[in-house]
Amino acid sequence: MNPDMFERTHLMPKLSKKAIFVKQYEAVLASQVRKAYIHFCLDEKDSFEDEIDDSMVEELAVLKS
Repeated sequence: MNPDMFERTHLMPKLSKKAIFVKQYEAVLASQVRKAYIHFCLDEKDSFEDEIDDSMVEELAVLKS
């Protein structure tokens, strides 16, 4: 197939800096959630990390609103 025969009819909209930040923050938070799940499965308790995770979830909710 000839790649020139496909012409772009529309461009992807640019994401705002906030939208980019929210996506990156979600990725970091997803990593934290995986780590928390591993700690839970291994029965390791770390209340300080739990507080950090909770505050990150709250911040993400504020960012998305």
